[in-house]
Order: sequence, then C-alpha cells, then structure tokens
Amino acid sequence: MKHQKLNLKAVSPEDFDAKSLRRAAREGRLFIALPDIEPKSAEDAIDEILSYVGRISQYATTLRIGNIWEAILHDEALSPLFFLTRYSSTRGQINWYRVAAVVCLLREKGIYQKDISGKELCRCMEGATQCPKHYSGMGRYLLDVDQMRLVREILDKNRE
Repeated sequence: MKHQKLNLKAVSPEDFDAKSLRRAAREGRLFIALPDIEPKSAEDAIDEILSYVGRISQYATTLRIGNIWEAILHDEALSPLFFLTRYSSTRGQINWYRVAAVVCLLREKGIYQKDISGKELCRCMEGATQCPKHYSGMGRYLLDVDQMRLVREILDKNRE
C-alpha cells in the first residue's frame, strides 16, 4: 500500500467557495475542522447535575435534598466519580449513568419515596416515556462499599 502525502487545507466559513469545495471533496482533499469547544467548568457541570436531579425533588422525603446533592457533588472523593475520564473525546463530560446510580441508591436509603421506582425517577429526570438509557446502563457505575459509606456519612450529617 502506497503512502500518500496529504495536502489538507483548513478553511473557515469566510473561505467557502462552493465550486472549489466540490472539487476538493471529489479529490478527497476536504476536511472540516471544528472549533475547539471549551470544557465546562466543574461548577457549571455540578449546576447542570443539580438542575437534572432537581426535576425529581417533589419525590424527596426530606427538604434537605438540595443540601444532600450539594454535599455529594462537592465531596472530594465522590465528585470525580460524576465525570468521565477514560477516553479523551468524552473526558470531563458528566457521567449521567453515575447520577442515575446515585439517585437509585438515595431511593434505597429512603431519601426518595419508595412507592416510585428508580426507573420512574430516571424517567422523570429525563422527561422520557421509555426506559432511559442512563437507568438501564447504570449497572457499570454503581458505587463501591467505601463510596456508599461516604454517601451514608453525608446522609447522617443532613438528617432532619
């Protein structure tokens, strides 16, 4: 297999010339360079998670549900769990599967009403009618024993 030297040229929207773009596409010399998207700050991501779980606050058994989530998301050991780290393309993005797993854990601990299932809570958060993918895929993101102990300590500090 011969290796060809690629002569690629990045263009901006101001440089568009439909005729030359078609020619470059036919010749295989065209690629689209997307602008670098700045990653969200950790606080912005935490606010997004708080807004997401806020959709089910009416099912909480305690008025301190906001404080509980704040404490979980700002805990030094638990906070990194809510962000993806494995692949560079998704690194730093919110791990919604982990959020669903913690919601179900909090339901089991009595923080959310037991008469509504974890699946229903996730449906409410997502605004979905079908089983949300974050609920069905959360099994890989369950907390381990030490992490559950940290959540239990947070819950004990926030008892009414």
